[in-house]
Amino acid sequence: MGNDVHQVDACEVCGNNDLVSVLDLGMHPMCDDLVPIGEDRICREYPIEILFCKQCVTAHQRFQVPKHELFPNSYHYRSRFTADVLKGMKDFVGSCVRQVGGLDNKMVLDIGCNDGSLLDYFRAKGAKTLGIEPTGACEDAKEKGHVTFNDYLSEDLADTIVAKYGKPDVITFTNVFAHIENLHEVFMALKKLTKESTQIVIENHYLGAVLARNQFDTFYHEHPRTYSYTSFVYMARSLGLDIIDVEFPSRYGGNIRVFMGSGSRREDGINRKELDVKEGSFFNDFSTLRDNIKRWKEVKSKMLQDHFKKLGKLHAKAFPGRAAILVKMLGLDEGVISKVYEKPGSMKIGNYVPGTRIPIHSDDELLALSDKSQSMLNLAWHIPDEINDYLQSNGYAGPVIDVLCESDFL
Repeated sequence: MGNDVHQVDACEVCGNNDLVSVLDLGMHPMCDDLVPIGEDRICREYPIEILFCKQCVTAHQRFQVPKHELFPNSYHYRSRFTADVLKGMKDFVGSCVRQVGGLDNKMVLDIGCNDGSLLDYFRAKGAKTLGIEPTGACEDAKEKGHVTFNDYLSEDLADTIVAKYGKPDVITFTNVFAHIENLHEVFMALKKLTKESTQIVIENHYLGAVLARNQFDTFYHEHPRTYSYTSFVYMARSLGLDIIDVEFPSRYGGNIRVFMGSGSRREDGINRKELDVKEGSFFNDFSTLRDNIKRWKEVKSKMLQDHFKKLGKLHAKAFPGRAAILVKMLGLDEGVISKVYEKPGSMKIGNYVPGTRIPIHSDDELLALSDKSQSMLNLAWHIPDEINDYLQSNGYAGPVIDVLCESDFL
């Protein structure tokens, strides 16, 4: 582990310096460290250890990898390739319309806009669209006609945006708020960007859903923090804002969507007492999660090894970044998995799965196979319906094995 890795010793949300180690997943490569097929470079690995703040109920990566390593210009993820993501974005925009009361001619700034997929939905509702994106995906959004900034959110960038375009009516973060390296810097930038009527809308993995559904693979390096509702109460306070409303979409196995603004607080929509009781158990829930991870590893490893001995190598479908943790913990390699298949056009094609020599190929090759009855390991276990429907609609008849599923913990 290099000297550039930041070690957390106090809560970045509330300042509490009494953090407790609740989960240690060992050493892992970065989820987007894709080595081109044929190259012999070995992925660098970093520890994944989760610290828990009992005061604001926030989970932290103890060792945080610098953002320029996690999100280089060559970053491979594009929102448009996952139907579940697009469906969630459409629902997200619908919620914003209900909260704001219409988006016609409203200015929307999306932080971490990736290829502009979310901004497309906002523009369809009449909004003026701006996006901030530090990776090469920014060019995709720009080509669609969105105003974009190929940078990280900062106070200087906030000044530039306000001077040229004014203050946005809506500022959005969709599953990127967990990626933010320096919360204080972001808060200072947001204070410059907001006016009294601005609403900040944040959607992120919900810590309660992560624990309830054993989604430990969401604790990968790109997520320095995983939040509860209580986390957002503290963050709203830091911004001098109120939580106007909160929703819990089912996307990605359970998200939290928080609306922050000035005044107009909807107490009827937030059962704070019920949430306090629920989130009060999260610390103890980590003990159950640790036991469940141990059981999953034993059960799934045996299942896959038995399958391999009987039928030979498996095909695998999809490589979401979070799957890098599962692949490493199960010890999967090119001796067990022949190839991973991704949708045509994915930038992941032509590379190895991080930390392995398992090649990533196009679905065109998979769907051209004469034998479509072999077993398929689904690495995108969190969207099983999308994967199953896609395979079946393309004539693939083999059984699908989710790399992680509820039955693993029974």
